[in-house]
Amino acid sequence: MKLPSFIVLLRIPFSYYLMPVFFFAFSFCDYPDLIRSLQLFFILHVLVYPASNGYNSYMDKDTTPIGGLKNPPPPTVWLFVVTTLLNIAAIAWSYWLAPELSLLVTAYILVSISYSWHPIRLKKYAITSFASVAVFQGFVVFTMVYLFGQKVDYLKAMAQTNYLEPALISSLMVAGAYPMTQVYQHIADKKSGDMTISRILGIRGTFQFSAAFHGLVAIWMGFFLTNTNQSHLYYLFLCFVFPVLAFYLWWGNKVWENPDQANFRYTMMLNRISATAMVLYFVLIYFIRSTNELPV
Repeated sequence: MKLPSFIVLLRIPFSYYLMPVFFFAFSFCDYPDLIRSLQLFFILHVLVYPASNGYNSYMDKDTTPIGGLKNPPPPTVWLFVVTTLLNIAAIAWSYWLAPELSLLVTAYILVSISYSWHPIRLKKYAITSFASVAVFQGFVVFTMVYLFGQKVDYLKAMAQTNYLEPALISSLMVAGAYPMTQVYQHIADKKSGDMTISRILGIRGTFQFSAAFHGLVAIWMGFFLTNTNQSHLYYLFLCFVFPVLAFYLWWGNKVWENPDQANFRYTMMLNRISATAMVLYFVLIYFIRSTNELPV
């Protein structure tokens, strides 16, 4: 059975690649509330992210591969209708959980719309689009989950620990991954007039830029976990990062020999390996910290 194009273009499976930030925040909650966190997970991964994907496709009318879709179908007006309804549902549900949470969700949605909407179109500006994605998919999403996915009031959650440090690390994680999602789209982005950070850096420069940011993540995670007496979790982090690093170096070597190897297929493979490794790592952290009676 062939799905309608407006469902396909929501790219719901692509939300999997955005899960690490959610589980990063959840795993470090001192008093996690599973019911609230599950609701937040649904709001973000089933409503907000697919709506963002769909609206982007509606504006761009892609004919070349995009994140999660090798052959995107042409969008229809139903895609716009569905993405609007998903955004309204996300804001309403988040308001029911906490009015303050709905402000963050609304801000995320407005920035997401601005990313693709032609009168503003942040995608045309490399640094602005890069910064907006890093901040909102990283820091803001981490903040939503950490402050509103706990059994305590968000003000108490904010005062528990220095949540700002891991929230900033999550933005660095996104900053390192984001340019790699653009590395195969240079021709399509040039045709649409979008100056992405990857286009500025070039293919090899994108690999180097991403490697630098991931190196910063590894160093900062080391300091953060060591300074909070959780150095054992850092050793686990290095173990889970290893397959990602191995694939990255293997792919980078292929790209250095032939830039055409910076393609959709390998980009999606890197996303799958990275997302799977980080999700498993943060889920394991949650169980380790739970066993040790949170907080550690």
